[in-house]
Amino acid sequence: MSDKKAKEVLARVKAPIDTVLLDDISRAIRKVLQHLEETTIEGVDVPLPEPTVTSAKPEFIDVAHTPLRVVYIRNKGPDPVFYRINDDPTEIELESGESIRVERPKRTIVKVTLRTDSGKSATVRLLGQY
Repeated sequence: MSDKKAKEVLARVKAPIDTVLLDDISRAIRKVLQHLEETTIEGVDVPLPEPTVTSAKPEFIDVAHTPLRVVYIRNKGPDPVFYRINDDPTEIELESGESIRVERPKRTIVKVTLRTDSGKSATVRLLGQY
């Protein structure tokens, strides 16, 4: 048998083996995905520090050790507080007594930044979920 003919025969034999291997890999990946979906904890509450923000200097709450999907923020007052999630440049004001739920589709929340106006203070309650 010539080298050219041998390569053609090998190509025909090799195609089904590749298909079988891809099917096996696909099945294994589906099993791993199913296992991860069954064992991944979702909606677990993570208590975070309850800071009193007393100046215009930002207060950082670092949650990088457990990235969160949801953060509940409640301003217990007496003054308004501004918050940012991660490095988002937009600050959002939260009035005294106001609460908000910040949610991301994946666990990407690693930092909450809080601040208040100079001369003001506010106590903030935070609860995270992953």
